[in-house]
Amino acid sequence: MSDDLFPGDIDNLDANKVLANMQDPTVLSRWEGSLREMVEIAESKLVAEMGPESTAAELARHVVFAICSAMGGSVIYLPRGDALKRAMRDAAIYRDWIDNGTKIPVLVRKYDLANQTVYDIIRRQRVLHRRNEPDLFGFDEGTLH
Repeated sequence: MSDDLFPGDIDNLDANKVLANMQDPTVLSRWEGSLREMVEIAESKLVAEMGPESTAAELARHVVFAICSAMGGSVIYLPRGDALKRAMRDAAIYRDWIDNGTKIPVLVRKYDLANQTVYDIIRRQRVLHRRNEPDLFGFDEGTLH
């Protein structure tokens, strides 16, 4: 994995990097189900509780309580972040390739991956990004004139 995205311990996610990439379709698709629900609960609780005298510890307690209140008694799976890290890496590879014109051999060395893996990532990313592009010709409506 690239040291640019995840320096040091690969088991730790850098929250700033995750949040900076949240609008990327690949990364966004990994925040589904329980994770998305917890984020929505946390956002709602923070908006309700934030004030000039609020401390981080106070806000954290409020958020955890809100999550427990909303999801208590449920069995939920919390991913370690490997899928999210892969999604961020794949999005970075695609951006390097599409935006910067970085050649495949350079991407292979930069991300320490096999040639075929980089090609597979680019193929998957192209499909994903096409799916998120606006329909300019009305094909999504199901009627062709």
